[in-house]
Amino acid sequence: MATTERDFWDVFARSASPMLVVDNQRETRAANPAACRLLRRASEEIVGRDLFDFIPPSRVGELEEAWVEFLDRGHAVRDFWLDDADGQTIEVGVAATTDTPEPGRHFGVLVPTEDHPPGNGGPRLSPREREITRMLALGFSGERIARELFLSPETVRTHIRNAMDHAGARTRAHLVAVALRESLIEL
Repeated sequence: MATTERDFWDVFARSASPMLVVDNQRETRAANPAACRLLRRASEEIVGRDLFDFIPPSRVGELEEAWVEFLDRGHAVRDFWLDDADGQTIEVGVAATTDTPEPGRHFGVLVPTEDHPPGNGGPRLSPREREITRMLALGFSGERIARELFLSPETVRTHIRNAMDHAGARTRAHLVAVALRESLIEL
């Protein structure tokens, strides 16, 4: 694999931006972790399926025309709609280019609109994740949370990592900010 191709896949896997790679027949060939979070599906539920399997039926006709135009022009920047695993429609902006990372493969970056956050209702945290996030917001350390809830420190760290992943947060402070903004916790 060429260095530039390795670099592409490294950025693809590590990016916080949802990204997909599809082929000429619209088969999804790769979905990065951020795209999996956006669609609330495991990679195995996305890869190998027609991209249009994730599009609301009411939008398929419009997007079939857009697909042909995209292949002809070699790029597209437009509004797009996807259904997540719960059947909720997510409005996204998409920037896509053909023949990237290789001929016959097409790369797209998905940007959820402010009006339609991932899952059409923002992040979902389990009751335990909400409880621990609330305790973080109150200034509790991981060690103190573990003592208060009779959990191991590693279990608390796991809940925090899962909550950060579900909320799309990069840090604990970011998790608390998202949880407060989305009314997932109250102080």
